[in-house]
Amino acid sequence: MQQVKLVAVDEDGTFLHNHIHYDAQRFERIWVRMQELGVRFVVATGNQCYQVQELFANHAHEMGIVSANGAYVLDGNEEVYAARASNEAVSLLINACHEQRDVPFSMLGVKGAYVERGTSQEFFDDMAQYCYRQYWVDDFAEVEDQVFMFSSVVDESVVGEQIVRFRNAVGDLMDVVGSGEGYFDVICPGVSKASGLTYLLNRWGISPDECVAFGDSDNDLAMLSLVGCGYAMQNAPAHVRAAADRVAPSCDDDGVLQVLEELFSL
Repeated sequence: MQQVKLVAVDEDGTFLHNHIHYDAQRFERIWVRMQELGVRFVVATGNQCYQVQELFANHAHEMGIVSANGAYVLDGNEEVYAARASNEAVSLLINACHEQRDVPFSMLGVKGAYVERGTSQEFFDDMAQYCYRQYWVDDFAEVEDQVFMFSSVVDESVVGEQIVRFRNAVGDLMDVVGSGEGYFDVICPGVSKASGLTYLLNRWGISPDECVAFGDSDNDLAMLSLVGCGYAMQNAPAHVRAAADRVAPSCDDDGVLQVLEELFSL
């Protein structure tokens, strides 16, 4: 692998403990070292960009953000790319949501995320961990926004069944991907963390071979394959670990920070 010029990290199950915590002081030491070496840092997540900006408030204006599984990409505070689901795809998803009320959804766009009234408060609060700008609406169809993703969570034992169910509902107009622990997303075709990261690589003149990336779920696989060295977390499913170049310690053991300290001689 060539000299590392970029580090990309997934959040939940990878960089964070319990979806909200990381060792900020330890990361700050690594951040300073990366700045000395001219290494870029990118957060690549299924979460909303506003969540990333708050979580990394000290450095969000200096890092890359690949949010909503690659659908919305920022270089600091500057928008680089925003996906747009077709009107037909959005209509099909809305109809499927209305016909299959047993599966709750949040609809994500550039301005925010939206949950229809009648959905449980528990689901709204759960999704609010990942979407810091989320609003109740009467009907998805009335929302005026550039929609690029729908997100849901179900019991982990039936997530595969639900992924197939919604793939059948939207055909090839959208992709449906699992993101771990019963969560799954319906995203624009061809959009992934890898495609989002590629926009930043092209912008910054960095080769994929000069990058390392960390992830734990199916929605990280393309990104792990893209870079020079892809790390799966020890807590990742076996098939994700098997697809990666290397395995990092568990997220609960600050596995990403451990590897970065070794890479950058800290």
